[in-house]
Amino acid sequence: MREKYIKKDKILIIHTVAWSHYSALTFSELYKLSINNNFDFFVIHLARTHRGRERIGDYDAQIHNYPHKILYNGFLEDLSTVNKIRLLLKEIIDYKPTILITAGYSDPSIIFSAIFNKIRGGKNIITSDTTINDRTRIWYKELLKKIILKFFDFAFCIGTKQMEYLLSLGFDKNKIIKAGWYAVDYKGILINKPLTVFKRHNFLYVGRLSPEKNLKMLINSFYEVKKFENSKEWGLILVGDGPQREELFKLVNSLGLKNDVFFVGGKSWKEVVDFYTISDVFILPSISEPWGLVVNEAMMCGLPVVVSKRCGSYWDLVKEGINGFGFDPFNQKELQEIMLKFMNKEVDMKKMGEESKNIIKDYTPENAAKQMFIGIKKVLGLE
Repeated sequence: MREKYIKKDKILIIHTVAWSHYSALTFSELYKLSINNNFDFFVIHLARTHRGRERIGDYDAQIHNYPHKILYNGFLEDLSTVNKIRLLLKEIIDYKPTILITAGYSDPSIIFSAIFNKIRGGKNIITSDTTINDRTRIWYKELLKKIILKFFDFAFCIGTKQMEYLLSLGFDKNKIIKAGWYAVDYKGILINKPLTVFKRHNFLYVGRLSPEKNLKMLINSFYEVKKFENSKEWGLILVGDGPQREELFKLVNSLGLKNDVFFVGGKSWKEVVDFYTISDVFILPSISEPWGLVVNEAMMCGLPVVVSKRCGSYWDLVKEGINGFGFDPFNQKELQEIMLKFMNKEVDMKKMGEESKNIIKDYTPENAAKQMFIGIKKVLGLE
């Protein structure tokens, strides 16, 4: 164990966008732990938000209760890689972090910054939300990841499948901890049920309206189950916006579901709570989904969850027949059978919702920050 330091250790986190409310809550808790343990703490967000997210709320300064800086007050997509690298290197040189925590390896500028920090003598932790099923794996890209990971001293993985993927890349099991900033908290949020009249019972989807979310299959499944006797009181609410909106809208009309499927548009993280409260079952049918934080949200609001087995969260949060079900996103019949279980009252929805709340109760920003801080101390030899 390292001897107790005299000079303050400095924690620097490089994150993508400040829009992310869930990361803000965890960073705020991690900041409290840092200052209480004589650490300096700072977060750099590359940009204010992503293009396309402007319809679902802006950066909310009130929840960012930690020292931070936004390098570009616009869309991340508009900031070139060269400029990101230039700005990040300047911040690292000025701040001189003892330990650098980065968000994944999808942005070249973040990887370049980690390599630079390692060369200057700092320690690096990577936060990984990647699973083997995210996308088709190409051998030379996987080889490059193995090389990149050699510049990291430790890894935070948000779940079981993320951990398995890092192990497949040769990362040391003893240098991985289950942690990260994927946690939600709705304490203090005022719930106002929407005035719009939906069905008595509703399936709910929340997220982008885009091909990888597999919403055409969800709508077609709903169309098939609507043919059964107990379906009249059931609707499907789609909360979100995206490039597939018009295509999905046309599909709904062609199937004669315009009075049963409700497109409510993009909503901020505070507004979306209302739709969880008026719904009965949450469904996430994605073909590719590293985690699926909306599953956490739905469970926190007391809903049973039906989650594609291609979603990372399924493997950690869904207990079959207890708080929900998993399904193969390429098997429409399997999803239909699950939906019918709820329609035909073959399961106790209220009990399942209570189980969801019980399972998710420890997935809080406070606990996420505690796990991250344990990892930080391990890297620095303080534990």
